[in-house]
Amino acid sequence: MAKKRKNDTRIDPFASAVEASSLDQLLENAAVGDEITMPAPSDPSRIIRLSCKIITSDKIESSTRVYGKNRREQSLLSKASVADILPAISSDGRNQHPALSWSKDGIEHVLSGSRRRKACLLSNADYIVLTSSDFTDEDAKILAVSSDQYIAPSLWELGKAYDETRSDLISQGKKGSYREIAAIEGVSHTAIADSLKAFTKIPSDVLALYPTANHVGREIAKKLMLAIDLDADGFLSRVNYLKANFNAFILDTDDKTSSAITKQLTEVKAETKIKRESLDFNNKYINAHRNAKTGDLVIKIDNNVMTDKRFEQLSKLLTHFN
Repeated sequence: MAKKRKNDTRIDPFASAVEASSLDQLLENAAVGDEITMPAPSDPSRIIRLSCKIITSDKIESSTRVYGKNRREQSLLSKASVADILPAISSDGRNQHPALSWSKDGIEHVLSGSRRRKACLLSNADYIVLTSSDFTDEDAKILAVSSDQYIAPSLWELGKAYDETRSDLISQGKKGSYREIAAIEGVSHTAIADSLKAFTKIPSDVLALYPTANHVGREIAKKLMLAIDLDADGFLSRVNYLKANFNAFILDTDDKTSSAITKQLTEVKAETKIKRESLDFNNKYINAHRNAKTGDLVIKIDNNVMTDKRFEQLSKLLTHFN
């Protein structure tokens, strides 16, 4: 059953003291070999026992997975999206602040620290995790949602999460409306609508063209969706051109690169905005054209020849069109 939770970017299930320390402090202070206890996120009366250990760089890919309810889309993580932590991890050869994981079925399921995992993979660094087999599915869901405090998921990633919430509501026999989702997620129904529209309308491969998914905020998302709605084929053509000439759009800052990508995907040259096929009726009083894409016909008749009688005849003719 879907339960109400606070805003993803602010939630802290460990606001109460955990051995005189918050969750962040717990992770920051843990060192390899430490054994730590903390209350379970879903039931503070239950104790979770954790141990801090090293997963060597060559074992990260095979022995760890990011928990499925994590709201960060792993396929969109890149050097740019972990640039704030990559230099330190590369220099140290490991992440200094352990990630949090659930040891289950021989695999470490990462509940908090998927960006650190990606940075370790990119730099061939060791991955330090604070792990326990005592977590439950409910604990894991709470921790996965609460792990996005430092850099919030993008509009698109939140839309994906909200879409899962909507599916849960529908499976319970509810409508899955924006307001129902908002009541659970703790954000406005407008924010839900914007995120869901971005997720359902913008392909993930388009998002992957940007330096990070967070560069596609509400305003850019609106421009992209409008461009898709106006001319989906033309938009796809521009996407393919950008992919084939991607290096030409990489500028000296991520923000400039993002602007260049958006301009390429959303701007349509004036001469290609309207594709019309002129029609010649060999009559100087009639101008007509057909939309080359939709086939819609537009006819303009000079008012000097449009008598009342002709208008009545034309009206009768058009009345029977279907």
